[in-house]
Amino acid sequence: MPTLGVFAAIFDDSGRILCVRMNYATRAWTTPGGRVEVGESPFAALRREVLEESGLEVVEDGLIGVYAKPLKDDLVIFLRARVLGRNQWQPNDEISEMGYFGRDELPEPMSLGAYSRIIDALNG
Repeated sequence: MPTLGVFAAIFDDSGRILCVRMNYATRAWTTPGGRVEVGESPFAALRREVLEESGLEVVEDGLIGVYAKPLKDDLVIFLRARVLGRNQWQPNDEISEMGYFGRDELPEPMSLGAYSRIIDALNG
């Protein structure tokens, strides 16, 4: 069955990008986001996933790119997001840690797909 994911590029005032570390599977770093649920818009999914994973309330602020894994029937939308509010956050079953990172300090491990999306976002 095809899957659609949506991820957020959220930057701090120093131009660093927010990354979260998954607390399952490969325990790799990525940007906040996840699967779009049936009947949900990609924008609503973005806001829900970012809030769940980081405690940040965001609004979409532009398309960075659309990425495909044709052999896996998977499509990912990567959007710039602007922070509107912050809620208290602590590590949970899904995300073990988060932080803002510059181009030369990106955390590892990280999938090639997540790394490619982040570099695209950092390149504007």
